Amino acid sequence: MKTTEQIIALYKQRSTYYAPLHSKMRLIQSIYNGTMEVPLPDLEESSMPFAPNLLAQGIDQMAGRITSVTPSVNFASLKPGVRISDRRAQAASRTVTGWWQLDRVPLKMRQRGRHQIAYGMSPCVVRWDAKNNRPTWHVRHPLETMPSTDVIPGQVNPIDCVFAYRRSVGWMKQHGYADKVVALTNDYNTHNDTSVLMIEYVSMEGTQLIAAGYHTADPYMPLTAMESDGSTLRGVTLEAIPSRIDMCPATIPMRLTLDGAQGQFDNMIGMYYQQAKLMALEVIAVEKGIFPDTYLVSRPGEVGRFLDGPHDGRTGLVNIVAGGDIREIQAQPGYLTNPTIDRLERNQRITAGIPAEFGGESGSNIRTGRRGDAVLSAVIDYPVAEAQENFAYALEQEDKVAIALAKAYDGRTPRTIYVGTANAARPVTYIADETFESDQHTVSYPATGSDLNNLIIGIGQRVGLGIMSKQTAASLDPYIDNPEMEKDQIIAEGLEQALVAGMQQQAASGAIPPLIVAKVMKLVRDDKMELAEAFNKVTEDAIKEQEAEQMEQQTPDAMTADATIAAMAGPQAAIQGPNPSQQNLMSLLSTLRRPQTATGGV
Repeated sequence: MKTTEQIIALYKQRSTYYAPLHSKMRLIQSIYNGTMEVPLPDLEESSMPFAPNLLAQGIDQMAGRITSVTPSVNFASLKPGVRISDRRAQAASRTVTGWWQLDRVPLKMRQRGRHQIAYGMSPCVVRWDAKNNRPTWHVRHPLETMPSTDVIPGQVNPIDCVFAYRRSVGWMKQHGYADKVVALTNDYNTHNDTSVLMIEYVSMEGTQLIAAGYHTADPYMPLTAMESDGSTLRGVTLEAIPSRIDMCPATIPMRLTLDGAQGQFDNMIGMYYQQAKLMALEVIAVEKGIFPDTYLVSRPGEVGRFLDGPHDGRTGLVNIVAGGDIREIQAQPGYLTNPTIDRLERNQRITAGIPAEFGGESGSNIRTGRRGDAVLSAVIDYPVAEAQENFAYALEQEDKVAIALAKAYDGRTPRTIYVGTANAARPVTYIADETFESDQHTVSYPATGSDLNNLIIGIGQRVGLGIMSKQTAASLDPYIDNPEMEKDQIIAEGLEQALVAGMQQQAASGAIPPLIVAKVMKLVRDDKMELAEAFNKVTEDAIKEQEAEQMEQQTPDAMTADATIAAMAGPQAAIQGPNPSQQNLMSLLSTLRRPQTATGGV
């Protein structure tokens, strides 16, 4: 593992390399949060931009559509057709899905989707949660991430990664690093709000956490400025955890571009800034039109002067002058101001791919819903598909890290987790060394480029056309956690409906005595048993009553039991009489048995 000095030197090198990228990320961050300043005359410093925030709208809409569908995890059976191997592959798939569910990975993916669209990368670190005995996904902010410089778009596995972020002295004391604070600051009374630079180095060898540098100035000071505020970057190692797996636990999926990381909306920053600036100038002009500027014009041969004033028109005070006249100058916005603002907005939408439908509007030339869907699809389908494929590959690599961690920490320890939601939750018991025969698997979205609404509609249409089986549709539907269990449930429900229909028909025809129907109805109504269980119980009770009674004593209960058994067995075929061939045979036999009578004339 690297020494503290080597990690600090690597941090300085990576900070310089990623400084331009992080600077652009901070600009995107300020626009998304609405904190970007527009320096203009007559505007207060705290004024916000007046332009519509298309960037925030586009990020939220695109990220929501990308992550609205949860991908499926599929492990292939090593011995197809062998039941134990098939079940083991199914258990492995459900186990990984259960890890995602317990760690709220679908919710974390929504945050990662915003990072991917806005910043061009979505870093994550997979670690072992010793408290819950399962892997956990830590989503990291791109502004604190500095991966190895050889990472290119489309590649998710860096050689190593440096994470730089701030924590307070109070946080360090709370986590048991009080002695490290003294070693870092040489002060036993360091204030809890003092900000400390944390450098986390993650590699194949392990994870090292170093406290390096501190300051008591502005808590929002950029990380790169912490070295120039008088403090010295001398590192103190807080943690050094060797890795138990032969892979880097950090993944850095990047948006596909020509070379480096780039967000989808980077090219609209200049246009947004110009639109905000132009709108701010227009607001100033409108404000001056309401409260015009006042000028004192001297009369011929006199020197104009203010006896009281000058006062701004917004104050409501009267200007008193001598030797001159007060005139108001009306300021009107230029006639091209509004068209220019609208043109800048249109350019932003076209450049960044932000259709009007994202804001609940529709273009003036769109007349039908089909045409609206086609326009929206042409803009967002390919970026959504590209991002989903990128995330699928990243999740596949992260699952391999999670499986390796489970084998390293759990081994042959059996664990039970619950997979599914609400009443569909079912326990899954797994042993990491046995269940995961191989870490080779696929993570795939049902239909890349489709959000949740379009996916469900498309699946239903294909099933209706007869070109897709219901089993395949169930495996693609994100709402169905276990297609095989769902299939069994559908079959059971169909048989239950048939049982209900049969019982209703037999009860109406009198084949089942009312007493039996009443007993079954009471068990089901009181929620003591399901219909099939209640029917079986009443049948078993009837058989026991029949065996208890003597054959010669036919009590009403025994008659009821006989009727119940007959009803359970279904309608019996009646004994039919002899057919014509049998009647002819009987007649022939009867003739042969008669005594021979003498005939005349021997």
